[in-house]
Amino acid sequence: MHLCYDDIREPLWRAVRLLLAAACLAALLSCVRAGTVRTSGAGPVEARAVAADAAVVDDAAAAADDEVADVPDAAEGTCLYRAEAVGRLTLRPVREPATIPACDMFFPLSNVEGAQNMARLDIRSQGLDSWRALESPVQRSLEYALNMPADEPALARPGMSLTWGQVVRSLTEFLDLLPHLDADPDLLAERFVWFGMRQKPLMTGYYTPEIEASLEKRPGYEFPIYGVPEDLRYGPVRGSNRFYRVEKGRVLPYWKRGEVDVDKVLAGRGLEIAWAKDPVDVFYMQVEGCGRLRLPDGTTRNVLYGAKNGHGFRSLGRILNARGLLPREHLAKEDVKEYFAKHPERMFELMAENRSYVFFRLEDSPPEGTIGKPLTPMVSLATDRKLLPLGSLLAFEAEIPEARDGRATGKRKVAGIGLAQDTGTAIQGPHVDYYIGEGNAVAPIASNIKTEATVYLLISKEALING
Repeated sequence: MHLCYDDIREPLWRAVRLLLAAACLAALLSCVRAGTVRTSGAGPVEARAVAADAAVVDDAAAAADDEVADVPDAAEGTCLYRAEAVGRLTLRPVREPATIPACDMFFPLSNVEGAQNMARLDIRSQGLDSWRALESPVQRSLEYALNMPADEPALARPGMSLTWGQVVRSLTEFLDLLPHLDADPDLLAERFVWFGMRQKPLMTGYYTPEIEASLEKRPGYEFPIYGVPEDLRYGPVRGSNRFYRVEKGRVLPYWKRGEVDVDKVLAGRGLEIAWAKDPVDVFYMQVEGCGRLRLPDGTTRNVLYGAKNGHGFRSLGRILNARGLLPREHLAKEDVKEYFAKHPERMFELMAENRSYVFFRLEDSPPEGTIGKPLTPMVSLATDRKLLPLGSLLAFEAEIPEARDGRATGKRKVAGIGLAQDTGTAIQGPHVDYYIGEGNAVAPIASNIKTEATVYLLISKEALING
């Protein structure tokens, strides 16, 4: 039987329309999965801000619940946290803390402000070619923090307290993020609260100097580098911990610099671990807290911090300036050495006005921070542990000098990740000391850093929620 065209036209047209509809639907679903369809004309920052406001309300109600539902699929422009970024991590979905602490020294940034600051970071300015290069130094900080009591405060200020457990959780989560940050650095802004410092800290610099020395006393190498004396003690004295010695049953302050260098009270006790060519080099090596010895045969050995005598520190440049011997604009190490080259008879007398003295230990390992782990150039920072916990994760921005032909020339911006891994006698309050590296080539940079820095303490949101 044959059908006429009018009999089959209507069913045929209905089938064609169904096929076209199915094809359109398939194309639309493909676009959504690829993230190319947006439900709003807002840009990424504006859209994230809108979503953040909604997320705070929703997540605050869910904060007490350990089991969190999966983040729903959404286009990038309408969700603060991209579902595809969260999905590829082994971490739990991001939650917003119900409350975020603040205090006299720290204030939390909003999610949008954190993202804006994250956009300014450039780890290449620190000499790093990948976020993964931070794995070893962060692991060192984590090892230190894991040895601290988890429930005890790493930071305690009115209105804000952070435990060592929260420091550990933050470092652990940062380590988990590292493999993903080269492709998606915004994850650091999404998963961490950025705490700004109400008073921007002063940033100075330090380094590991190299000096000429010998392991035996010989002509031209006649100035001792002392190891830790056996009678140097540390402990409670009249209500506070101090360095001291005991003589005939009496507790006395340990010997001052003048007594060591001028009166030679330690000579003949076998405490010399090396002998230097220049006593001013020894002085500045003590200021830095470590050094590298260039031996007569061309090899090197490191000397690391061993202990100190406990007396107050005074800058040698400031001592000379106070005496009217150097102008305020010329107090650098090079200026001081030039003055003593012309007036060697005054060298020990003036150095003795800085009563502080540092003792060393001879090692083959690289320079260490207070955490007992090697320092990382352009990453490690010395801080006041009462303000920024040792081992804590930081972000920072500052202008530091560039060096050419042994002199500081111009400025450049460095903006990256720092780790609080060291302390120093002169590092008190809002003050950070930036470790630049080893060798005299970096001396012009380290010695000429004196600038206001922007520093953020980074604590993961999960650490704030779960402790």
